[in-house]
Amino acid sequence: MVLTIALALPHAHIAPVITMPTPLVAVALITFLRTPRGRRKELWAGLGVRRLGLRSWPVAIVVPVILILVIPFGVADLLGSAAWSSSLDVWLSRSLPLLITLVSLTIMGFTEEIGWRGYLLPRVQTMVSKRRAALVVGFIHGLFHMPLILLTTTYDSVGSRWIVAPSVMVLVTAAGVFYAWLKDRSGSVWPVAVAHGAVNTLLEGGGLVVIVSPVALAYTAGESGIATAVSVIALAAVLLIRGRTWGRN
Repeated sequence: MVLTIALALPHAHIAPVITMPTPLVAVALITFLRTPRGRRKELWAGLGVRRLGLRSWPVAIVVPVILILVIPFGVADLLGSAAWSSSLDVWLSRSLPLLITLVSLTIMGFTEEIGWRGYLLPRVQTMVSKRRAALVVGFIHGLFHMPLILLTTTYDSVGSRWIVAPSVMVLVTAAGVFYAWLKDRSGSVWPVAVAHGAVNTLLEGGGLVVIVSPVALAYTAGESGIATAVSVIALAAVLLIRGRTWGRN
């Protein structure tokens, strides 16, 4: 589905938006075309949609704020490719739009995560350890982004494809560890959707930074930024090595 969208709409800004619900569409197709009627409720009961997992929401928001916004754009500020807005009015005026964006992108994130961490993750976990499953699903999620990056001009379009594509693959794979940890920790897909929404809200600085050099910034912060990748990889390593949620699995 994503490949079709990328080929059909290579220059349309709506292309990245309409690819997000495709995992939900895939799960719906599996439900109605591949699952017997008597087992459909059972399938959806196992996706983690019935529990809100509210205790995991704070970490689902705070971690992206630190790893996606503060550290990468702090590095970009030091290197001169971006600068934090010094106006208090800007920070105050951005509060409500950021909240609205977080809510809307959490809903969109849910349409993705119902497929990745809701449906796919538990099934991969039946074949390999939970730690490996986190990496496998994260890697597949990274591949999901490749048609948009390589075939369109409207998604992560700044910078060399030879750098941007591998950087995004590494970042999304590592982020998959955090998302899987949240899912297994809470037993719910909702904290993962909140984290996914927070990440997408903050990837471009949330309107709190001034871009000085777009290309340099693309290699430093954001979805293709090295500082972003390093931050998320560090968290993934900690979770894989010391995460108590997975025990010795």
